[in-house]
Amino acid sequence: MASTYSLPSDYTEDNPFTKREMSLFIVIYAFCVIMLIIMYETLMPVINNPTYPHYNKVPSMEFVGGGGQPEITPGF
Repeated sequence: MASTYSLPSDYTEDNPFTKREMSLFIVIYAFCVIMLIIMYETLMPVINNPTYPHYNKVPSMEFVGGGGQPEITPGF
């Protein structure tokens, strides 16, 4: 069954945004994408770096020592 209401075929709606609003949106969107990339590049080398101290290891808080001098745990 056909729709009871349809728009005329030559109906076009005007763009609701001005050029200034669109350019401002594009600038803010690009800034957010660039900031996400910078945040990823600064945090992920720490999170996914196998050479980073204690990568996928939980440091033990038990006393491990013997003799005279206490051991120095690297990274603390």
